[in-house]
Amino acid sequence: MHDAFLSHPCVPKLSTSDVKASIIALQITLFPNKGFSIGCTTHHAVLDGKSSILFMKAWAHICKHNSCLLPTELIPFLDRTVVQDPEGIDIEYSNNWSSINQASGDSNARSLKPFPSREVPPTSVRATFKFSREDIKKLRERILSQLDKVSDKKDTEAIHLSSFAITLSYALACLVKARGLKRDDTIMFGIAADCRARLDPPIPTNYFGNCVFLHVAVLAGSAMQDDGIVFVAQKVSEVIEGIEKAALEGAKEKVRKGMAIEPAVIPVGVAGSARFEVYGVDFGWGRPKNVEVTSIDRTGAISMAESKGESGGVEIGLVLKKEVMEIFENLFVSGLKHV
Repeated sequence: MHDAFLSHPCVPKLSTSDVKASIIALQITLFPNKGFSIGCTTHHAVLDGKSSILFMKAWAHICKHNSCLLPTELIPFLDRTVVQDPEGIDIEYSNNWSSINQASGDSNARSLKPFPSREVPPTSVRATFKFSREDIKKLRERILSQLDKVSDKKDTEAIHLSSFAITLSYALACLVKARGLKRDDTIMFGIAADCRARLDPPIPTNYFGNCVFLHVAVLAGSAMQDDGIVFVAQKVSEVIEGIEKAALEGAKEKVRKGMAIEPAVIPVGVAGSARFEVYGVDFGWGRPKNVEVTSIDRTGAISMAESKGESGGVEIGLVLKKEVMEIFENLFVSGLKHV
């Protein structure tokens, strides 16, 4: 656990204006006799997380092997014409972008500047929490055991309990309790689904751009007071099932729903993925000692990556007020100990 602002000087700012915006900014910071950090900032309207990691992996491969020849999976695919959008989802996004700019007081509705982000409380701290493969296995067994008591066998067998679903559900359940959310509070969580393989026709996995779609679900505080992980796991499973069946079904309405967040609703997103394998980015000096998604202090998202030290494990990152983080840490650790 450390001050949330500690890593900010190591991350570059993106140059943006109303009419022009950089796609990516890089900064290398040297720590004498200790090592160095690589800070990377991207414009999410152009690059999604998968593309950002593809760039880092390609750069690392060139450095490590001293060759510009890349393996096929690391060669960026740049042809935008392969993306078919007969429903005009791009126009819906553009209209929403303009309306948000206008609502925030920007005189230029087509401004390329990033949206205003939330204020980060000065007492905020950043922390990383780790799930071992065994932790995930035990949580899966616990969820299934609880579902057997309240659902029929068909519902229990149908629930999607991937490592992603389990770790996100447990983190959200701990977060609700740590923040002291009341029964009438509401959380809206979002999952950004990679649509490369889900488009019709599918596009290459190394497509370099932004090809994600946000799927959201609402969690009522009243349903999360007891064994919240089971309820959240069911909701997360429903979202993932919807993604697998038809990732872009009702896309326009989902865009409007995702953008129109009521002031009383607490938004929580997910940044990153254990599938990105960020700890496999090796510039020739070995694996990274630590990887952080710095922006989660402004977005309120939960970051996610594969475990640095164990195959099959997952690590998550959060930024919370210090007193809330201490409660979260206690709930997280004690919950796994007694699972």
